[in-house]
Amino acid sequence: MKKTLVGDFETTVYEGQTETEVWASALVELYTEDVKIFNSIDKTFDYLKKLNCDILLYYHNLAFDGSFWLVYLLDTLKYKQAYIQDEDDETHGEFLKTKDMPANTIKYMISEQGKYYTITIRTENHTIEMRDSLKLLPYSVERMGKSFKTKHQKLSMEYTGFRQAGGIITEEEQKYIANDVLVVKECLEHMYNNNHTKMTIGSCCMKEFKELYPKTLYNEFFPDLKEYPLDKNIYGYDNAYDYIHRSYKGGWCYVVKGCENKVYENGCTADVNSLYPSVMHSSSGNRYPVGLPRFWHGNYIPKQAKRDLMYYFITIECKFVLKNGMLPFIQIKNSFRYRGNEYLENSFIRDKKTGLYHDKIKHEDGTIEDVKIKLTLTMTDYKMLQKHYHVYDCKILHGCYFTTEIGLFDKYIDPWKEKKQHSKGAEREEAKLFMNNLYGKLATNDNSSFKIVEVEDGIIRYKTMVEHNKKVGYIPIGSAITSYARHFTISHAQKNFFGPDKKGFKYADTDSIHCDCAEKDLIGIEVHPTEFNHWKIESYWDKAIFVRQKTYIEHITHEDGEEVQPYYNIKCAGLGGRSRKLIDLALQHKYDDKCNEEEKAFIDKGMVLEDFKAGLTVPSDLRPQRIKGGILLVSQNKKIR
Repeated sequence: MKKTLVGDFETTVYEGQTETEVWASALVELYTEDVKIFNSIDKTFDYLKKLNCDILLYYHNLAFDGSFWLVYLLDTLKYKQAYIQDEDDETHGEFLKTKDMPANTIKYMISEQGKYYTITIRTENHTIEMRDSLKLLPYSVERMGKSFKTKHQKLSMEYTGFRQAGGIITEEEQKYIANDVLVVKECLEHMYNNNHTKMTIGSCCMKEFKELYPKTLYNEFFPDLKEYPLDKNIYGYDNAYDYIHRSYKGGWCYVVKGCENKVYENGCTADVNSLYPSVMHSSSGNRYPVGLPRFWHGNYIPKQAKRDLMYYFITIECKFVLKNGMLPFIQIKNSFRYRGNEYLENSFIRDKKTGLYHDKIKHEDGTIEDVKIKLTLTMTDYKMLQKHYHVYDCKILHGCYFTTEIGLFDKYIDPWKEKKQHSKGAEREEAKLFMNNLYGKLATNDNSSFKIVEVEDGIIRYKTMVEHNKKVGYIPIGSAITSYARHFTISHAQKNFFGPDKKGFKYADTDSIHCDCAEKDLIGIEVHPTEFNHWKIESYWDKAIFVRQKTYIEHITHEDGEEVQPYYNIKCAGLGGRSRKLIDLALQHKYDDKCNEEEKAFIDKGMVLEDFKAGLTVPSDLRPQRIKGGILLVSQNKKIR
């Protein structure tokens, strides 16, 4: 027998604290409403041990709750880590399989980026596996309750105040923590009822997709390109996966140059209906590479690669300059000469002293370097490069091409599309999750690097172990999907771009374009509430300011064509929810019932849209800080950069 539970911790928050602990803990078993509440982590663990059966325990944001468990298990209980000791007895070896773990040991899966996936505990007679429900349901508890329309909803509570383990938990506090676990429990029950029990939503999507193909056909269409060897001296990489992975790029997020930090009036925001499923579906007309590639090297593209039913990837060396009136989309990552997040208007090097651009560099020894950029591009991006830029001194170094198929994803997407269009609440949210989270798994890389935990004086320390053993996705399709998606957004933005000083396109973020014009003035934007490869006019706004990528404010007056109570839609990458709320309050010149003296002082200064820019300092930005016992969310000032 195995029990599946949902848990949550409330931890101490008070002024001047130097250590932290769990003062309230809740557990509830799936398919029940019998919430158990404890006033310490010790009593929680005692209860879990007495269940005397294997346990799967979900925490929503295991990185937070799990840090308290690791300190408790490793520092307080002195549990050992269940790994195979290397012969030199100095470095951490591979973790044991769960069935081989000795009693009173633990293991865990924490990524190189610090993302917690699992913590596994072996007691005297059973195992407790903790998982992060946030990886399966990537929403806040509050949003989950509203979107899934759960019976229980998240409540609010004052977090700050002196509390301690073993103390009295008030009735109000008990109700708050109980509702948190009940909301997550209801959402997990929905996923479990539909057999979505993998660790992450991406894994659930991939499992369902693979089941649509016979194993032999799946392996034929989507082989492991890590096993396709290349001559590194020619191609720069020793396998096809690594070569093609260089073409993989993210979404297009861009503020028109010259439009930064200016207030625009009377505009609208259009969103693509399910951008990635749209470009994956056969209705888009897009064809996708399958099978094994054929490589070439030399300054040409083979005739066969340019046939209609082929898709190629290409590496070139070139110089380029943006054509007049065209939007930029090329970025150069991991180069000391270029800013990685800048969309380049040319490939030249900027002289920091004069501000002038040059395509040649004179080195101290007198030699002159002709600056060319090496780019590995999808066929889609290569054609768009030629359309948007003057490309010269171009030399094709090498590339590869594939046969293609259309409609590879239709059997996967169509049922979810149907469910999304005709469902509400949990069914609709499930459909959105499964439509939008498959494409990323197709681009999975081999980086399986992980962190090892050490606890010193009750404080968690991490050490990164580098490893590249993860099974990769089929990168030709992963890269082609994001390339088709960029092309869709950029081409529609381009139709509505007439220069920074004229009405039209001003900002884009992956699947949306923001224009300071009326809906009727948009060009080439086919509007439909649900159809793929169409747009929805998400909102009208009477004022907006665009600062940089993922940092803007729009004062919304209409949503989906309907008038709403006007509000500020505030986006600011890296800024926490409370800090964004304070900007909202400052723009409205009013307090809320949570404002402290520092927050009131910020609001009292007054604020207009033009004040929302680099250099603005906002209070109450919460940042995690590791202290004795676990993690404390520390309120601090945050400067927008």
